[in-house]
Amino acid sequence: MTKQLLFCAFVGTLTACQHEADIQPTSTTLAAELVGTYRTNSYLDPSYVALSASQMPYAELKAESDSTVTLVYTKLYPEKASLSLPHVALSRQTNGVQLRLADSSIGTLQTDRVFTNNGMEKQGKLLRLAIQNDPQNILNFSGSK
Repeated sequence: MTKQLLFCAFVGTLTACQHEADIQPTSTTLAAELVGTYRTNSYLDPSYVALSASQMPYAELKAESDSTVTLVYTKLYPEKASLSLPHVALSRQTNGVQLRLADSSIGTLQTDRVFTNNGMEKQGKLLRLAIQNDPQNILNFSGSK
């Protein structure tokens, strides 16, 4: 009985004295989470159903600081054109991230249902933009990473 008790105490001591590494918080910033290229397809935006995959517009987010990015929107059809918006501020909301430019909301990034190029549904990051360049021209974009 004493041998079993000593053995259990020995095993208990060994397991209790193991060195455990502390869990360190990740140091990713809000901008680092969002950086990347967001592409659309005819499932995310049916207005592009007549375009091939190589003609679809896309948006890029490039980090400037912890909470600001540069947004570059590129349209490939009918002619290639780019719109660059620097100093887009990011703020975390309960349902995602809001993108703001000059005190007005220009879009959101949320985890939502997204559709791949072949129509398969999955969970992913969905970027929605609504930017008014001038009174007659509004840019709408929906894309996923």
